[in-house]
Amino acid sequence: MNKIFFGVLFFVFIGFKNSVSGQNVKFNKNQEISFAEVLKMAEKENKLVFMDVYTTWCGPCKLMDKTTFADSTVGKVFNEKFINFKVNGEDAEGVNIVKKYRINAYPTFIFLDSKGELVNRLEGVFPSKLLIEESEYTMKLWKESK
Repeated sequence: MNKIFFGVLFFVFIGFKNSVSGQNVKFNKNQEISFAEVLKMAEKENKLVFMDVYTTWCGPCKLMDKTTFADSTVGKVFNEKFINFKVNGEDAEGVNIVKKYRINAYPTFIFLDSKGELVNRLEGVFPSKLLIEESEYTMKLWKESK
């Protein structure tokens, strides 16, 4: 019984530590800002767009929100280097994005330049370290393509 209590207490502490020690990934949401506006922001700030395409019923999408995107290390990297955009793949603008980028799995993560051109694409659940590594690889691809 004590092992269970301390195990639960440990995970509560880790969750609390992540929530107070830094920022999570801050997303612009397609219900609040248009895709065109996000691309303009990317052009103005000379950044790539990191797009999280999700659905409300997607378990792995919710897991990413609670774990990887809540990690302060991921938040620091993504908030500094990308314009982050969260898109519900089943609402009006989301359906168009799903068609345009041929998304057929959730979650799908897309890295775009300011013209909306695909730089890299990922699908599924990613732990923090791997997502950061993929973002660094994507930045390298983007810089080499300029």
